[in-house]
Amino acid sequence: MTQALWKLAESRKQQVRLGTFFYLFSAVFESTPYLFLYFILRELFSDRINYSNLIWLMVVILICLLGQTITLYWANRLTYLTSYRLIGSLRLKLGNHIRKLPLGTFTDTQVGDFNTTISQDMKNIEPFFAHVYPKLVSAIAVPCFTSMLLAFVDWRLTLAMLSGLPLALLIYFGSQKLQIRMARRQKQASVEANSRIIEYIQGIRVIKAFNQTGTRYQNLEKSLQNYKQANLKLISQLTVPVLAFAGALELGLATVLVVGVYLFMGEELTLSAFLLFLILSLRIYAPLQELVDLSTLIRMMNVALDRVETVLQTKPLPETPHQQTIHRFDIEFRNVSFGYSDQLVLNNISFNAPERSITALVGPSGSGKTTITNLIMRFWDVNSGEVLIGGTNIKDVKTDELLSKISTVFQTTYLFNDTILNNIKFGNPNASRPAIIAAAKSAQCHEFIQNLPQGYDTVIGEEGAILSGGEKQRIAIARAMLKDAPIVLLDEAAASVDPENERLIQQAINSLVQSKTLIIIAHRLSTITAADQILVIDQGQLTERGKHQDLLQQDGLYSRLWAERQKMHRWRIST
Repeated sequence: MTQALWKLAESRKQQVRLGTFFYLFSAVFESTPYLFLYFILRELFSDRINYSNLIWLMVVILICLLGQTITLYWANRLTYLTSYRLIGSLRLKLGNHIRKLPLGTFTDTQVGDFNTTISQDMKNIEPFFAHVYPKLVSAIAVPCFTSMLLAFVDWRLTLAMLSGLPLALLIYFGSQKLQIRMARRQKQASVEANSRIIEYIQGIRVIKAFNQTGTRYQNLEKSLQNYKQANLKLISQLTVPVLAFAGALELGLATVLVVGVYLFMGEELTLSAFLLFLILSLRIYAPLQELVDLSTLIRMMNVALDRVETVLQTKPLPETPHQQTIHRFDIEFRNVSFGYSDQLVLNNISFNAPERSITALVGPSGSGKTTITNLIMRFWDVNSGEVLIGGTNIKDVKTDELLSKISTVFQTTYLFNDTILNNIKFGNPNASRPAIIAAAKSAQCHEFIQNLPQGYDTVIGEEGAILSGGEKQRIAIARAMLKDAPIVLLDEAAASVDPENERLIQQAINSLVQSKTLIIIAHRLSTITAADQILVIDQGQLTERGKHQDLLQQDGLYSRLWAERQKMHRWRIST
């Protein structure tokens, strides 16, 4: 754990070392008064008390306490600042890394996994340098310095006091594997419980609609029960090593009593020395006993750090070191093949979408249409072949530059729990309010926004909860308009809305795509009859291409889909 954190703290090692130095001096100042306490006891038990000596001894003790306060202040200041700056940098590093990961990383990971890593795991790591590390240094340094000083008083009782330490250390190191195993089990249960909580909350509308609140709650309850059991096992199974460790240390106190009485009765030990060892035998074990609690906490931190490092070691899409700018906006797929794991989704696809043209993608569900748009945005890298924009392979363009040239409107719109103004502004953070309103007007959503309680400053809730599906889509189109990118990827936004919203959305789309290179995933074939080219994708292959009328005459998949659509228009509920 400490080695891994030292590795993460590359730029801040000097501050941590300096903090450690101050903690060691603090331990010296904490231990030294015990030696002077021995001199005070010896003076008090002498036949004639020298009050001058007592005063000087107490002054020295006060100086040691003052020195401990000063060194502890600087030690805490250095380690606390280092800790929170380190974790702050690590959070930013983690967030920046996550945004560069391919989408496959998110689809293969439970919804609660990243949430646990970013929030809980980082929170678990945070106290290490600020709280755990200082206690760890003190738990080792104070007993060591105190033992050295006590050896000056009587080496025999010092050995007696430390007699239980070998057995205690044997128990301590023997319990490490158990601690690691239990910590990992507890973390796994925590991730599962977190995922089920998020799943239940996000899916509550569907769960209630299908009257599955009881069934789905059983899954949530089961995961919470497993989490509770994992925590109980962590505590219960570590109780025995903790008690055994403490018992082994207490053997030292018993040994001090036996050896001390023997030496005292034989007049080989003064009463003041015997009292000092009896007092400190209890005091010296306290920080050592804390080692077990710290060890358990460190193991849990270690599991959390392993999870953070696993994310950081997940390879993002490689970025080109060269800054290339896209000047043309035609899109070309050149012998592109792509698959998720072992499942091939696109097989040797080639096509060209000229600049400022409309290319429609048509085909059955699961044929690979959405995958094509994801590859254009480089959410994944192709397995083979090339995706080019303006004749440049998108792998040779920095991600920020690439995405700045693309606007996207998905069929399912995600809006943030923020104002409508800020949701539209997401397309262009530097846009002025008049520009945002102009985009909203073009997207046919200005009127309904004006009717909301605070207009553009209305907070719309999680995922735009207060808006209808058609209103959300128009907000998304306004967002894309404000971005004003030369390439527009459109997963037909009007596929599942009512006729009135469909008409408004279609008007908004027409405004959005003027003079743009448009790739549209078509669900309603009637909306793409005027497309410059239609690409028919079936089972990951490009089977047909051409204009609407040309494809109808080929008697292929497109003509069959068109015929089915025409039948659907005549569909009625029979009575």
